[in-house]
Amino acid sequence: MIRSSDFYYRGIFFISVLMMVFGYFLQPGYALIDGLIKINISPSVLISDYMEIGGPGAAYFNSGLVLFITLLIAKRAKARLSGALIAGLFTVAGFAFFGKNLINSLPLMLGVYLYTRFQGLNLANLMHIACFATGISPAVSFFMFGMGLNLYFSILLSLVAGIIIGFIITPLSTSMLNFHKGYNLYNVGFTLGIIGLGVAGILRMFNYQVDTVRYVYEGDDSIVFISTLVFFVILLIYGLYSNKGLKGYNNILSSSGQLVSDFTLENHKGLVIINMSWLGIISTLYVKVIGGQFNGPVLGGILTIVAFGAFGKHPKNVIPIILGVYLTSLINKYDFKSTEAILIALFGTTLAPISGKFGIFAGLLAGFVHKGISSNIGFVHGGMNLYNNGLAGGFTAGILIPLFELFEERKKENEQRKRQGKKNM
Repeated sequence: MIRSSDFYYRGIFFISVLMMVFGYFLQPGYALIDGLIKINISPSVLISDYMEIGGPGAAYFNSGLVLFITLLIAKRAKARLSGALIAGLFTVAGFAFFGKNLINSLPLMLGVYLYTRFQGLNLANLMHIACFATGISPAVSFFMFGMGLNLYFSILLSLVAGIIIGFIITPLSTSMLNFHKGYNLYNVGFTLGIIGLGVAGILRMFNYQVDTVRYVYEGDDSIVFISTLVFFVILLIYGLYSNKGLKGYNNILSSSGQLVSDFTLENHKGLVIINMSWLGIISTLYVKVIGGQFNGPVLGGILTIVAFGAFGKHPKNVIPIILGVYLTSLINKYDFKSTEAILIALFGTTLAPISGKFGIFAGLLAGFVHKGISSNIGFVHGGMNLYNNGLAGGFTAGILIPLFELFEERKKENEQRKRQGKKNM
């Protein structure tokens, strides 16, 4: 009998290999190698679409390769594939389309590993943090390739910076959780945003310009759309077959998604796959229906929604956030079909626990506020933090949650008074 964790390992290993094979199919031979070289020496700050920089095939191959190596590290550490780690792995794969590669990710993971050694902990228990820590990988690439320094010195500087950030991320992210009370699923992203703010500020202080960029693939995306949709449909069919239908799915849909909501603990693996695939289909169709472009960042957004289908997100708490961002995009100055607007809608689902806990209207309002903050916060970290919406989501939750809790408390008090009044009649 295959244990659940082994099942997930085999499945994700298969997906990583499939992505590399698909990448080679799209961009065979020397073109693939040349594309991978361009990806790995790119400063990689937001938005650096690897489909534009290295080509679609190289972007898929890079994503599959980074996922494969990260999975090998997790397997070596004997980490259980919990919902948090599944989310971390697919998030790594998603952002490997626009910002993560082996060169800029491994120093950060090494920093997390050294922290576990320093604290006498097991890497298996913090492997998900090692995955999420790679969200600030552009900082490593910028130190290495973006400052114009002597190559040997810049390599040393980038390694030291990556290791230090990886080392401090665990204690800092634990502390930051209190700020948004678990209503921002990208908690590490919020923490990395604060760190990125500090890194960018220090670099600017010494006259090193740190600006966001915009390299976005705008070529033919038909094969990307079709292959993405077909993959999630196949995944859904497999999940339905494995679970023998939708039995028990309400257990996932009834969850608010607030941290920590690990769907792998209490649900059949088939249900988790069903939930992840539904989120993939919904987000893929959303991009297509509004007329958006499929590119590296958009694929990253879709994979990240799917990633957290094992750790807090489901259609019921995700759709109000996406709808809130979309409706806001219709009435503001930003083009609702632009890659930036689509990314905010997809990554804005970090706030899914808000709609899961406080209802649809709260989700719509969260999407509205998040749109405003996320559209303007990238400058503070200069694109160093790939999880821009994690930072924006933390501030959005920090603003709204005290208000929602106040109204919720007042509502309960009024209901209690009504019940007390009926008893006294």
